[in-house]
Amino acid sequence: MRPALLLCILSLALVACGAGSRDSAEEFTGAERGVAAAVEDLESAARKNEGEKVCTTLLSARLLASLRARGTDCEEALAGAFRDADSLDLTVDDITIRGTTASAKVTSGTGSKEKTETLELEKVGAAWRISSLSV
Repeated sequence: MRPALLLCILSLALVACGAGSRDSAEEFTGAERGVAAAVEDLESAARKNEGEKVCTTLLSARLLASLRARGTDCEEALAGAFRDADSLDLTVDDITIRGTTASAKVTSGTGSKEKTETLELEKVGAAWRISSLSV
């Protein structure tokens, strides 16, 4: 069973293998750059099919606990999501930081398939981790 939340996060984050994606983290400075870099890391790990890395270093403990509570194995869900992913372009457009939480407005797709979503992140130590997706 693959929960919709994880699939939404991954479908938003996946980019075509090697397709001219750009690093939108470079457009931000300070703490905002760290948030954008976390989203870019998710994108990069997805392109490389690094499910273990996503589960162990990029998703928050709260999101992982939510997956476990639903009886979902993170790495198995990721393997399916990676296999089924469409080719998407991903751009971090805006970031709002509130203490140890942040929201990243992300646009994916182009033309009539363009959509904007909001990824929620939380700071864990010095790192930002994906904690949820607002739909």
